[in-house]
Amino acid sequence: MPTLKEFLAAEAEKLRGEQGEALNKRAEWIASIERLLAQIKDWLEQADAERILVIDESPIRISEQGLGTYEIPALTIGLGTREVRIKPIARYVSAPLRVTSLLQVPRAHGRVDMTNGLDCYHIFRVEKETADRWKIVEQNGPMADSFNRASFESALKSLLE
Repeated sequence: MPTLKEFLAAEAEKLRGEQGEALNKRAEWIASIERLLAQIKDWLEQADAERILVIDESPIRISEQGLGTYEIPALTIGLGTREVRIKPIARYVSAPLRVTSLLQVPRAHGRVDMTNGLDCYHIFRVEKETADRWKIVEQNGPMADSFNRASFESALKSLLE
């Protein structure tokens, strides 16, 4: 049986390996959120010819098992007194992308919520290898749609109305 010193030395080595992997996964997740928010800001800029939207990007803190505590960007979109927040929830999630008795669930690689405080859309990252691919589903909605400009604009309009 190892001594306490030997046990702690072995645990330190194990933790160093886990922390390196966690840092890589965290950096990959943050980069995917930065790409998603850049795309959303581009769509907003193209749609807002009157420049009436107030767009604020600021970091939030998330604590997640396997990744630790980290800061990640979130977006607030204001229209007059109405506001929609787009905020990352977690890198490690399960995503029922069909709400039926027969779930066909591709593995989700992260979730972002888009909410006005009452209603919410969940945006799931379903592909990460060659390029990020996202799906959007209304909270308690029956089906997920591809996340693209049209589905984003439709969701945003419904949250701002």
